[in-house]
Amino acid sequence: MFQDFEDHKDLSGSRAKLKMLRQRMAVQNIDAFIVPREDAFQGEYVPAANERLKWLTGFGGSAGLAVIMARRAAIFVDGRYILQAPDQVDTKLFEIVPIAETGPTKWLEKHLRKNQRIGLDPQLHSLAFAGHFELLAQRTQCEIDFVEENLIDSIWSDRPPLPDTAVIAHPERLAGINSFDKRRKLGRQLADDGQSAMLVTQPENIAWLLNIRGDDVPHTPFALSFGILAQSGRFDWFIAPQRVDKNTREHIGDKVMLHAPDKLATALTKLKGCVRLDPNTTPIWFTAHLTQAEISHGEDLCTHAKARKTPAEIRGAKAAHLRDATALCRFLCWLDNHAGRGKLTEIDAARKVEALRIETGKLRDLSFDTISGSGPNGAIVHYRVTHATNRELRNGDLYLVDSGGQYIDGTTDVTRTVIIGNKPPPVGAIDAFTRVLRGHIALAAARFPTGTNGMQLDTLARGPLWMAGQDFDHGTGHGVGSYLSVHEGPQRISKGGLVPLAPGMIVSNEPGYYAEGRFGIRIENLQYVRPAKAKGDKHRDMLEFEPLTLAPIDRRLIDISALTTDEKNWLNTYHTTVLEKVGPRVDDKVAGWLKKACRPIR
Repeated sequence: MFQDFEDHKDLSGSRAKLKMLRQRMAVQNIDAFIVPREDAFQGEYVPAANERLKWLTGFGGSAGLAVIMARRAAIFVDGRYILQAPDQVDTKLFEIVPIAETGPTKWLEKHLRKNQRIGLDPQLHSLAFAGHFELLAQRTQCEIDFVEENLIDSIWSDRPPLPDTAVIAHPERLAGINSFDKRRKLGRQLADDGQSAMLVTQPENIAWLLNIRGDDVPHTPFALSFGILAQSGRFDWFIAPQRVDKNTREHIGDKVMLHAPDKLATALTKLKGCVRLDPNTTPIWFTAHLTQAEISHGEDLCTHAKARKTPAEIRGAKAAHLRDATALCRFLCWLDNHAGRGKLTEIDAARKVEALRIETGKLRDLSFDTISGSGPNGAIVHYRVTHATNRELRNGDLYLVDSGGQYIDGTTDVTRTVIIGNKPPPVGAIDAFTRVLRGHIALAAARFPTGTNGMQLDTLARGPLWMAGQDFDHGTGHGVGSYLSVHEGPQRISKGGLVPLAPGMIVSNEPGYYAEGRFGIRIENLQYVRPAKAKGDKHRDMLEFEPLTLAPIDRRLIDISALTTDEKNWLNTYHTTVLEKVGPRVDDKVAGWLKKACRPIR
């Protein structure tokens, strides 16, 4: 359960692996081979057996892609990993390319020559993604080679086995609705749309649909598998049958048929009628086998249904967050009393917050590897501390800790930035922290009409930073699952968040500011969407957020004079709630610290 803090950079290993890959490319007459971070299930987390990008390059981030050619290679990363990638990847072998500035197809268009061949594994690339490369091939007069065997797999001699963990039942009292009712409802939607069946290719959607969980990948409790949902509510599930015991089969209910994974291709060839699939999450491999079906592109119906949590799931989320808050407040108290006075390091702090969550007796796993960054390391958005980068928490440093837990009743994710010790913070830190806080409050306090999307709300959190010519290179908020993925769609609060927010959706609220080489700031709560009480135009339905996360925000980093009266009132109300709910659950020492941390500001 504990995360490891291994160092991933292995320059000699990467050089040898790259040489072997290029030799295999030459044998198969492939001039450019694409190595994605994703596996066939298109998820954020993959089992060790499918960590192809990490095996080849050393890059351990959750998103990225490499393009390998005979004389050059590049790895494409987003803004979260611009600083991390050079620490893990041999930059003499791989060019680090910000994907927001230059995408892989644009980079390839510059380097490809007429009649060259681009190699893609059809099981690893969605229809939408592969379509971009097919258009590239047309523009450059090149060819796409959909390889039968992944070239990385063919040279990875010590590749670990795929997971084979037992599937477990997720209680209906926590899900709020049984599997058959879910399948029957979605089946009716398929019928209404004139579709005979739907491919379900994301394991988290299968976990939600069947009310089951698994242990196949780190931090997200699902079982890697595919399925086909029919109009009738029948579900053909392609997973090793021995992984699902009798009790779990009974829990799932009627009309679920188990098949070995190697039977999937044959089942696809037998499908007829109109079959729905999500082009953004379905590997292009599937379309090659739907030989008798009419293909209809559309979002997996599970995705929206899963995002709108049931009342039971919201109750579970509240219980999980309150439990998690006791651990986090104990940690922040411990940190305040010990950091900056000795040899306490980022790894020590990460281990402590994990240990305190374990002491709740309810933790199933972390929801992601803890981000524990002090001083300049805090400016690396998705910093992952290793023994090589581990840094002492020094007096006067800003320390950023982003962490979360997986509990059977909910998934948590919270970030706090605090000042270490009693020395003044770095120049500019208080102003930046206050702007981040004001953006956080603006989003948390928002009232918005039904139909408002995440892009429209995103500007609320960025506004105070924009006024100072500042911004952050990540989304303001992501969806969160119910004992499922800590990053869940389709909703998000970002510059590209086009999905309207709806009651029951859980989202994060996490504006930040990152001064490279100096410090990082992020304030993150999870919150859920609920109907707002009538006010003003009573004919217009309004929505608002209720916070789930309960932890104090460091008052020492706030320029109180910069806050409006409404902002002060929001913060005081929030801290009062934290104190009232968490205070009775901790010992006297922590309760005393919490009372001081939550005292009102004037």
